[in-house]
Amino acid sequence: MTAPRTVTLETMDRGPVTFTCPPWCAGHGWQAAGGIGRNDIVHRSVPVTANADTFSYGQQRVLRTRLALAPFVDLVPRVVVEVDLEGEYEAEEIRHLAGVLRTAASRLELVAAEAIALRGDLS
Repeated sequence: MTAPRTVTLETMDRGPVTFTCPPWCAGHGWQAAGGIGRNDIVHRSVPVTANADTFSYGQQRVLRTRLALAPFVDLVPRVVVEVDLEGEYEAEEIRHLAGVLRTAASRLELVAAEAIALRGDLS
């Protein structure tokens, strides 16, 4: 675990808002440009992905998931899920894609388990 980080972001509705990031937070550089309200502040973890290397389309992202917590809105971390796979594939690719989907499911379960475990840390 890393030491707690304190961050201050400029918000449209509350001016500068200072808060402490959980150890898993990847930072707020993506929110530092402004134009957000206090309730828009979100801690995000590093994304976990599952990708497929296909004959038909090359490298494709199938899944991206991460923890997220809006400290002024949410009581517990949530899990962000982006699933993206569409196309017509050669029949031989389907077994490979099925394996990637199984990997994606396992990674989703791990991130969900982490979110559940973090609930105890927030009590």
